[in-house]
Amino acid sequence: MENRAAIRNQGRRAEERFIRLVNGACRSDSSKRGDAIVVVDNREEYIEIKECHAGPRAGGTINQIRAIKYICCVIWAPERSCWYVVSPDRLVYLAASKPRGQHTEIPFECMNFSLDYLEKRPELHERCTDDGLCETVIRAIRSGRENIELSSMMSCLLEEIESLKTKYKELLEARSKDFE
Repeated sequence: MENRAAIRNQGRRAEERFIRLVNGACRSDSSKRGDAIVVVDNREEYIEIKECHAGPRAGGTINQIRAIKYICCVIWAPERSCWYVVSPDRLVYLAASKPRGQHTEIPFECMNFSLDYLEKRPELHERCTDDGLCETVIRAIRSGRENIELSSMMSCLLEEIESLKTKYKELLEARSKDFE
């Protein structure tokens, strides 16, 4: 059986390509926060980078997208000769269109979508070549920044989820004596 790379390393080529193409981009200091950092208007922004090798009309599922992080999502699609750039605010709207999330009831927490779906919804992304990637990413970051209300909503949702997690852990810890 062939050894597979860890899932967290599967997009490494796309990350390296992104860092080469986007002025001032560097590797993230926290994989939990994003895959790369880009400085826009003297402020660091995390970027989620994905890679998909599906050709046109071949689906091309992108997994484990977290709109709740409110960061730009960039997908390298070499078989389609382009990048797809989804701003944080558009990513939230994409999540809102989902009936449920990926492995969760809350699509903002984790979702998937296909490149074909993005192609049908041009208002949710910008498509560009290597030459236009830097400018497109900067526009997407600025678009996300302009929508302070959505950013705040995602922060509040994350706080609520963390609060619920704590509440139910405490409830279960109180009952754990039943299993001793």
